[in-house]
Amino acid sequence: MVGAYSPAIARATSRAAMVVGVTQSLAVVAAASFVTVSMSVDAPLIREAFGLSETEIGAIASCVYIGAAASSVVAGRLTDGWGPGRVLVLVMLLLAAGVGVAALAPTYGVFLGGVLLAGLGYGAVNPPTNVLANPRTPRRRGLAISIKQSGIPLGGAVAGLLIPAVAVRYGWRLSLVVPIASCVLLALLFATLRRSASPADDDEHSADDAVRLRLPRAYVFGFLMGGVQVTIFTFLAVYLVDDRSMTPQQAGAWLALLLGGGLVGRIAWGWSSDRLHLDRGRVLQATALLSAAALALLPWAWDAALPGVLVVIGLCAVGWNGVYIASVTEAAAPGAVGLVTGRSMRLVNLGAVLVPPSFGALVSIRHDWVLPWILCAGLSLLSLCLLQFSRALPVGPVRAIAR
Repeated sequence: MVGAYSPAIARATSRAAMVVGVTQSLAVVAAASFVTVSMSVDAPLIREAFGLSETEIGAIASCVYIGAAASSVVAGRLTDGWGPGRVLVLVMLLLAAGVGVAALAPTYGVFLGGVLLAGLGYGAVNPPTNVLANPRTPRRRGLAISIKQSGIPLGGAVAGLLIPAVAVRYGWRLSLVVPIASCVLLALLFATLRRSASPADDDEHSADDAVRLRLPRAYVFGFLMGGVQVTIFTFLAVYLVDDRSMTPQQAGAWLALLLGGGLVGRIAWGWSSDRLHLDRGRVLQATALLSAAALALLPWAWDAALPGVLVVIGLCAVGWNGVYIASVTEAAAPGAVGLVTGRSMRLVNLGAVLVPPSFGALVSIRHDWVLPWILCAGLSLLSLCLLQFSRALPVGPVRAIAR
């Protein structure tokens, strides 16, 4: 009798482990996002403190993602070798240390040094959390990883609502104590984590008849959409203050609304991709198309329509990430999920390095926000077209080597 129930017990245990892994990963990703978005929503006050131009504001995001690009592949190798627990302790401590340096910085240069240090931690987040949250079955992979990735808009939404209020009352430097404390608490939690592998599930690693992404060609999609996403995070609050005459608190609330759309979008797109797990690329193309349309409308939207436009931008321009990582995971060879997803995130982070300062420079040159938002829409549309050439037709098992 016991033997007859063993498979069911094993499946239940595996699924419980998956839930724990997803929950832990969600908390880490949310904390990392809380750190980076806190500095974005504080940007109007940081600009006043250091006398910054729009290009210099864009450089803040670039420093985060320069650090992230430098650490993502290393974190992938460490994750595959050490297991996620030890890596996540290091991640949280790097984030806390970087924000601490930024909060105490006497000059803009020192501030950027702190941001760069935090970026090293931010780039190391994805490989270990991808391993923790990754089930063996494609029927739950998109949703599991998308729930994990929903920590980015979740942490950002909390930052958008909380940090401006704290910063206005106590100053932007003291407002950064909140994300520091969250990272330290999670470092203490993960110091006790001993899990080193993704949960074994009762299904196949991936379907042999699926249309998979060709790596590394498909990384270009992440490069473009990552650049657009971080540009939105970096400049939306500044745009709303400068071009639409909002207060920092109002701008933070609108950013939180957009990120709330991203939270819903990641889960909804992840669930949809599981229904279409044989061709997740079509879901990614849909997010890129809708993102392009909404970004093109943003500078023209009247005040009554602005909430709807921001929600659609969040749903699509922020909501694509989990499906993308699930697709890359399915193209990875067994045992190389950390390394391959780390390499994919390096390209996402490089997009985040290059696009925001280019956007800021264009705003500074033209003294206008219309063309920069239109060009962001164009990058989304370009990512859709390029993804079409990154699809591998199903010809039996297709595996990426660790490249």
